[in-house]
Amino acid sequence: MYFNLEVHLCIEGTGILSKGRIAARKKSEIPLVAYQMIRDIKRDTGYRTTLIQQVIVNGTVDITEEVKIIDCMPIPPLDTIFW
Repeated sequence: MYFNLEVHLCIEGTGILSKGRIAARKKSEIPLVAYQMIRDIKRDTGYRTTLIQQVIVNGTVDITEEVKIIDCMPIPPLDTIFW
């Protein structure tokens, strides 16, 4: 399934808009795909201070809070990862 995604970020006081057509297998994966897009932008900008302002799907659906929840999740310790 394809959807249009708009990501509004503020990186050290500079507003950035990134948008495009993104693929996801099911509707519940859209916030994770949006977070991956934001993570790629953070990597490309040198991991500067980044605030997620708005995440819009198909021009109308606001999923900002779902993406912020994913962004705030702690990284699990390596001891708990089963190889």
